[in-house]
Amino acid sequence: MTSSSMFAPPRFADFAAAAAGEKPLSARARRARFWQIIRLARTHKLFPIRRLDFTANPETSALRAAQARGLRTALETAGGGFIKAGQLLSTRDDLLPTEWVAELSRLQKEVSPAPTDAVHALLEREIGDRRTTFATFDDEPMAAASIAQVHRATLKDGTQVAVKIQRPGIVALIECDIDIMLRIARWIMRGSKQARQFGALDIARQYADDLMRQTDFGREGSNLEGLRAASVKANDGLHIPKLFAELSTERVITMEFVSGDTISSLTRGSSSNRVDNALKIVLRSFLRQLVIDGVFHADLHPGNIIIRPDGSPALIDFGSVGRLDRDLNRTVQDLAIAFLQGDTRRVADAALEIMPLANSADEPAFRRDLASFITNELGDGSRVTLRTVDRAVEVFTRWGTALPADLVAAGRAYAIFEGTLRTAAPRLDILAESRAAAEGLIASQFSPRSLAGTIGRGALGMLPGMRRMPEQVGRIVGDLSDGNLTVNIRLFANERDRKVITGVVRRVSGVTLGGAFAIGSLVMFSVPDVSGGVIAPATAGLVLAGGAVAAFVTAAIDTIIARGRR
Repeated sequence: MTSSSMFAPPRFADFAAAAAGEKPLSARARRARFWQIIRLARTHKLFPIRRLDFTANPETSALRAAQARGLRTALETAGGGFIKAGQLLSTRDDLLPTEWVAELSRLQKEVSPAPTDAVHALLEREIGDRRTTFATFDDEPMAAASIAQVHRATLKDGTQVAVKIQRPGIVALIECDIDIMLRIARWIMRGSKQARQFGALDIARQYADDLMRQTDFGREGSNLEGLRAASVKANDGLHIPKLFAELSTERVITMEFVSGDTISSLTRGSSSNRVDNALKIVLRSFLRQLVIDGVFHADLHPGNIIIRPDGSPALIDFGSVGRLDRDLNRTVQDLAIAFLQGDTRRVADAALEIMPLANSADEPAFRRDLASFITNELGDGSRVTLRTVDRAVEVFTRWGTALPADLVAAGRAYAIFEGTLRTAAPRLDILAESRAAAEGLIASQFSPRSLAGTIGRGALGMLPGMRRMPEQVGRIVGDLSDGNLTVNIRLFANERDRKVITGVVRRVSGVTLGGAFAIGSLVMFSVPDVSGGVIAPATAGLVLAGGAVAAFVTAAIDTIIARGRR
């Protein structure tokens, strides 16, 4: 008699073992994984797809609950990237009915640890023998998830650390799972009207990108260091653990051990002042990361926020961190100031600086559309969900432009954190707290120290142009004397273009005037003092020098303001 185990579906460990050493899964293993997922879907009655109920009809609530239980069980059995994808999907209460979100939220956070020998082998390849690297190393992981597991260890100097180790073979397995998930998403799009309405394939692609980012521990280490540097500088009460770079690689991260309880474990009973106070600190810090630093934690769900024994909050898991370049960061600041003042016109101005419309004639209609969105979606008492971000994207797409991907990521990060605040601290007025925190952050930028830094950076930016100025002036004078100077003038119909040219002319005139004053000052200082004159040459030189300084400072400030608007 043949053992029935020969016909059992492949296990998670089988695929991980096949992918040991991060080699891509063979075509045979990929096909086996695909059919395993299909069998699981059939077993748990997830086929045919067109029968899945994503409506909010109260009469079919029991059907949705049964289908959601089937999906959760199938995802947990599949393991790999499917558990993580289900956890990400559980945050989309703006898209999925309550029954689906509630069941997906129950997805197990813990999975069976990877084989100890395989973990030791990976650790030795990456950072060396654990017995010589650490004073102590716990073979039993503190936590084991679908992508990695965390072990507690002690350095030779007694420092307690957490060692996050990637599951052996997980990268190859997740690449295979992503391919399967995208294929299934296409099937769902074809078979379900509701799925087409909320863009199931686009959501699957977003989560696929996020999954792959979370397997890059080198990026995660860089994210951790960037956030910690900004947090130490701000000193605002949020703790970011220290990275031990010499013990971190593409597959292993060693960081300071953070003791305490996660928000998710503390809020299982009821909200408390301790949780509320800690989350207020995290909110202020998150807005500082977003508005001032341009580097922000993009996955602030309850499991990634820890309250330490002294009541202060700390963050963990830095696989999903967003970054804004300098121009986008300035745009976010302009948007924040305009929003706080309730000035929809300035919100539109800031947006159009980096996202010009395809047809400038559409600008009045675009401004009305954007003002309507802000009033209806971001007014007092509004909830900022991931659907809110999607609607913002739709506004810009409708008028032939697109929000930068990094700006969309910032909006999604805020929506995820808003969901955490709504669940863990329901008594908080989130928009009011956000406004108060943002006002404080913006006000801090007008301190003497911050203004001095801003002026210094602006002056430094002007330095290359000032160095080239004598050569450029020489060329102009030479062309004038030779009769070869030509000027090409373009008449700008666009108001913003006219403002740009007016600003350039104003700044060039200021620099030229300052240069003339400076030259005149030097001349007057070189003239010998003559008695009986109306004004002494030295006095005239001082007056001209003061005029030169005033002209240069005015041009520098004008340049800084113009750059801040771009």
